[in-house]
Amino acid sequence: MAGYQEQARIVAQMAAKSDCVIVGRCADYILKAYKPLRIFVYADMESKIKRCREKGPQDEQLTDKELKQKILAMDKKRTKYYEFYTGKTWGDKLNFDLCINTSQASIKEMVPFIMQLF
Repeated sequence: MAGYQEQARIVAQMAAKSDCVIVGRCADYILKAYKPLRIFVYADMESKIKRCREKGPQDEQLTDKELKQKILAMDKKRTKYYEFYTGKTWGDKLNFDLCINTSQASIKEMVPFIMQLF
């Protein structure tokens, strides 16, 4: 995996070329001069577990407890990464223009409504 500086260079390069969607990678911070639309997508744990089961390998046989621990560990890594490179709190609503709870509907279902806002 490329280091932060290389990722930041690639993110900035992509944004300079055309409109794009960048998930994570501190893109909100890297591209702040572009004034990007910053969206934070979140869900409750039950929904996260369900999504992981649907999207994960079919042969993965984790219990709900094990899967929850895996999700929490990933969120902890995201938190540390974001806070280290930005000095901001990961998931803080003040860092975003729109926060979307996907516990009841998928982001794909919400995209047409989001597009109407902007």
